[in-house]
Amino acid sequence: MKRFAGALMMVAALPLFLLPAIAEDGAQQFADLGQCTLDSGQTIHHCRVGYRTFGTLNAAGDNAVLMPTWLNGRTEDLLSLVGSAPSKTRLIDTTKFYVVLLDSLGDGVSSSPSNSDDDQKGAEFPAITERDMVRAEYRAVTEVLHLKHAHAIVGISMGGEQTFEWAVTYPEFFDLAIPIIGTPQLTSYDLLSHTIAEDAMLADPDYKGGKYGEKQPPLKLANELLKMQLTTPQFRAEHTDRKDFPALLEEARRPERQDANDRMRQLKAVLAQEVLHGKSLVEVAKATRAKWLIIVSAHDHIVYPGPALAWAKAVGAETYISDTPCGHLILECDAEQVSQRVERFLAQ
Repeated sequence: MKRFAGALMMVAALPLFLLPAIAEDGAQQFADLGQCTLDSGQTIHHCRVGYRTFGTLNAAGDNAVLMPTWLNGRTEDLLSLVGSAPSKTRLIDTTKFYVVLLDSLGDGVSSSPSNSDDDQKGAEFPAITERDMVRAEYRAVTEVLHLKHAHAIVGISMGGEQTFEWAVTYPEFFDLAIPIIGTPQLTSYDLLSHTIAEDAMLADPDYKGGKYGEKQPPLKLANELLKMQLTTPQFRAEHTDRKDFPALLEEARRPERQDANDRMRQLKAVLAQEVLHGKSLVEVAKATRAKWLIIVSAHDHIVYPGPALAWAKAVGAETYISDTPCGHLILECDAEQVSQRVERFLAQ
């Protein structure tokens, strides 16, 4: 109580214009970064990264856990994965950790085709890579949140791919890495899967090469493919009766929340994913400093788990292979097992 009272007295003594804005846990915030230079050599003007924070940074400054978003996801979609109360889906305990959820470039919250200045709006938005995403996120947490070090990076799907990128690009910045259904390198299957999705978007006559104006293209075929790929034939057959197929198809064709150009830029970033840069997977993996927990789905129809498991073998990582028919939607079937392993690993 004395320390708390002393802190209040110190705050009261500060001029009001020097007091930082204190946001509630989970409030959407933005890190304004000026310009972000990209792998392509281009820059994003008025670059910004969205984020949400939970919990409190401890006195040592070493309890921060960062979590970037998945493909087409936003930090609002991660809210059930963090919290102060135990749950089947909670991955990070906010009573123990200072959690920073990070909106990846191109998600419609951080700098994206849909929200940029006129000269970079829509199809004019520059190409981005996952390394561009990670560099912007690093600037947000170091320049705006003033973190010196993080305890862990946790990511799912494209967030898991960014976890591998974090480990390669900023190996000294954090201690634990937890990629979930991510990969350090796309296989030929992954490339085919994502290229089909790209082709389906480009084939929509209303997409118009990204110059569709204010009216969003329906992207029916791309949405149908995504619905099919997210799970497995077993899951779909067991959860949807033949008589309910029309309702399933209607749901699959329903327009997505994301702007079409935002989707395309993030999809192309996944297709361009590269953390090896000509070196062997074993060599790159062993050069990282983090301790790893690698979680994959044995029946994933979007991300083949082979490279992640090869990485785990190279670094002697703890692994968990989820053997459920949910495929890429690992938290639909196996959330409790994943949650237990992640929380136990973070407690180190």
